Amino acid sequence: MISDETIYKTVDYQKVYSNANELLVSNHVIEMFPFKANKLLQDQSDIRLCSYKKALDKYGVNVKTFGSESAVWQEYEGANIIFYNEREAPYRIRFDIMHEFGHFRLDHVMNLDADDPLYQKQELEANCFAAQILMPEQIIRECIKRGKNNSIHFLKSSFDVSEDAAVKRRKTLANTNPEWKSRAEQEYDDIILLRYATFLDVIAPKYDNKYSSYYYEDEYALQERRNSWYDERGRW
Repeated sequence: MISDETIYKTVDYQKVYSNANELLVSNHVIEMFPFKANKLLQDQSDIRLCSYKKALDKYGVNVKTFGSESAVWQEYEGANIIFYNEREAPYRIRFDIMHEFGHFRLDHVMNLDADDPLYQKQELEANCFAAQILMPEQIIRECIKRGKNNSIHFLKSSFDVSEDAAVKRRKTLANTNPEWKSRAEQEYDDIILLRYATFLDVIAPKYDNKYSSYYYEDEYALQERRNSWYDERGRW
């Protein structure tokens, strides 16, 4: 049995976060957090959603035979469908749907045995994808700069996620260093902060704390970097 530590080292974090960041930048439906998962799927894929109850009552499909109590992505009768357990809490359903969408976006191999190392690697990647879509690292780090305490309560209340998801998100933040990011990754960070500036100002008002003078300087530097990137590319 391969250890968790070994499996974590096989995860392609750059691929996962690049894919999630591209989605955060390119979608046409996310304005605030939390967002409606079905709207994002409609905007970015041909995936349909179907509850376990509807699958059983209307189509006679017992989705639990697919091997999941929460959600599962399947190609069923020529269609891409994410089946989900409607009995779960809304925030759990949202995370489960984004987890399955991560499998789809990352071109994962499906229907593997649970003890297969590739299965375990892909599960971690899908979790990381869901976490970045639902709780973008860039927004959280900016909130910390604005003086917010990166507590479990803050993440739960700001993004409407479960305590377990908030705990894991804090761990992933602790294991990454934004100073190691490439220029391309920093450019994505800038765009994401700009795009979700309204949401940021709601959960972490820029000048409503003791770091306001620091923030002004930080925002000025950030805008200078955006302008530089704009000048080089010619357009956003």
